[in-house]
Amino acid sequence: MKKICLLIVSSLCMGLSACSQMPKECEQSWKYMADIAKQSGIPEDSIKAQKKQFEQQIKSMSKDQAIQACQAQSAIFKMVK
Repeated sequence: MKKICLLIVSSLCMGLSACSQMPKECEQSWKYMADIAKQSGIPEDSIKAQKKQFEQQIKSMSKDQAIQACQAQSAIFKMVK
């Protein structure tokens, strides 16, 4: 189960690639990812590393692309949760 959740979190992070600040939609998306990772027992260090990677990917996108990607992710995470 842990591996599956880590794989989901990692693959969705990789799917993102915005602006100087993270849009609120992306903050919400990250919150869902972090909650799932914590529930799966993933270590805090791994979660922090994933968050840095997530933020870098968001910053490399245009704001509109980042918002759309994060909204899609949030919808998926709501179904998973």
